Amino acid sequence: MTRLKQIIPALLFVLFFSIQAGAQDYFMHTVTQGQGLYSISRMYGVTEDDIIKLNPGSEKVIRAGESLRIPVRKSTSSGKFHTIQKGETLYRLSVENRVSVKEICDANPGLSAQNFKIGQVITIPAPSDEDPLASSIENAGDEAPQEILDDTETILSDTAGFKGTHEVKRRETIYRISRNYGITQEEFLEANPEYKYKKLRRGAIVNIPYSAEELAQRRMRRDQAISRIESIPDSTLFNMNGRRNEKYDGTINAALILPFSLDDTTSLEQKRMVEFYQGMLLALEKLKNENVSVNLKLYDSKGENSSIEPLLQSGKLDDVDIVFGTRHPNHITAAAKWSTEHQVPLVPLPISTNMDDVYNNPYVFQINTPQSYFHQEIFSHFFRQFPNPNVIILDADEYNRNSFIDGLKTALADRHQTYTTVMIDTAYQQIMNALVPGKQNLFIINTPNSEPLNTMLPVLQLVTRNKAPEIETHLFGYPQYQYYASDHLNEMYEVDTWFYSWFYTNNMLREAVDFNAAFRRAFSRQMMISYPSYASYGYDTGYFFLKELATYGKDFGNHLNDLDTEPVQMGFKFERVNNWGGYINRKVFFVHFSNDYKVLKVDFDK
Repeated sequence: MTRLKQIIPALLFVLFFSIQAGAQDYFMHTVTQGQGLYSISRMYGVTEDDIIKLNPGSEKVIRAGESLRIPVRKSTSSGKFHTIQKGETLYRLSVENRVSVKEICDANPGLSAQNFKIGQVITIPAPSDEDPLASSIENAGDEAPQEILDDTETILSDTAGFKGTHEVKRRETIYRISRNYGITQEEFLEANPEYKYKKLRRGAIVNIPYSAEELAQRRMRRDQAISRIESIPDSTLFNMNGRRNEKYDGTINAALILPFSLDDTTSLEQKRMVEFYQGMLLALEKLKNENVSVNLKLYDSKGENSSIEPLLQSGKLDDVDIVFGTRHPNHITAAAKWSTEHQVPLVPLPISTNMDDVYNNPYVFQINTPQSYFHQEIFSHFFRQFPNPNVIILDADEYNRNSFIDGLKTALADRHQTYTTVMIDTAYQQIMNALVPGKQNLFIINTPNSEPLNTMLPVLQLVTRNKAPEIETHLFGYPQYQYYASDHLNEMYEVDTWFYSWFYTNNMLREAVDFNAAFRRAFSRQMMISYPSYASYGYDTGYFFLKELATYGKDFGNHLNDLDTEPVQMGFKFERVNNWGGYINRKVFFVHFSNDYKVLKVDFDK
């Protein structure tokens, strides 16, 4: 490293250049599956109206693959967003924006040599005072390839103004010295202009310049070295400046911050928080049996109107490797800011689906999927399970707004498929008329509420009994159907019911049976009956993330979908929302109450 540090200062002058790009009012964003105006506006710090003004019609629908103009933020003190263009390299972006490669990599933890391509949007930090390439090489340390160090040494050696110096001996002349060094008298005098007017004297120190031939060779070597450095492959720069993974040799330190509200031990919310904690304790017990040591610190965040800033600033969390919690939006925002400053993963309680922090914080892991992403995942599985659907929407007029139904209609239109709408108060004969042989006839009520389901189940039973045997029919519904199953199980079996959900368990599944037994042994009581189960939430969340940390180290974010942890209630399928943001869980199950009286939990990712 000492030798490398000697090389760095020379690059400050030799390699720096800056290109002043023309100002633009917008940059381009390519919509990915699941993104909506809300999520896109939040990740870029603009309003939905700002986007709509530049993209008329986007307020109605946007589709994956579509390009949107995104207005440039007024303030650039924290950097800017940039859409990668044809021919751009990581090196050129670094130099043109006067930031090191490491700064770009750190600001975009989701960026890699594999996805550094045209159309990707990245965030570029504000310029620094250091030479970008010099900083990149210095930050790389021992990771810098030898050929790059050789080229920088070539550049350093070729910046010297003279080949060397010479001490004049008795009777030496300019002619003799020039001849001995292979240079002309004119070249000597240019390097020593004072001797145009005075004589050489014994003992004088004179500069010896490079000859014209040597200068040409030096320029060629220097140009070649600069050209090679400018052509450093993106993969090499990512390897030099990427995050270094750190394994845990000893104990993992974790913190759990929940609103236990210990002054109100009778509230349902307090009981749920206790069960979440108890579920996590069962996860720690399993990890202990697998030789994973975890030290869990527990903190009460109290009510929504309280502040967790005193805890965050107390230093009590400074040695933790991961934080679980909190529950309330203002607490999540404060914890997310702390997680960025301390570079510690934050896993908020799996309740809220609208957490803006995930769009700009690379350390946030959002377990419950935002609605737009959630629906796209459902539709992808829907058409995989039912490739030839005949959708019959059962319309309960008083429930006339349903984002799932709206999205499904758009997805059907994108596939050039139609649907039929039937009012539930005149449903039977219209449904019978709408059935199509050879297709998968799917009944979907336009609301997850229980009343229309109660009304329609007897009607659908009649349809199932009276339809032609060769006609295939199914009821497709919502996560709430698992709440209603205890009252309508036989009807749901008979009409062959499917529903989607991000969580599901029942006592007929092996994981649930084992977990219920473990909970009873540990706490001498049954879990509360709730949908979802908070004890299962705590167990699934704690075991998944702590096992990931123990297996893959601090860089576990690159391996989130490589580990099968067999959760009791949830599933995990994480993706980054963008190159600079955090992760969202896109896991969706389909649950099938089949007409042969079986219950199946369908995982499309296995």
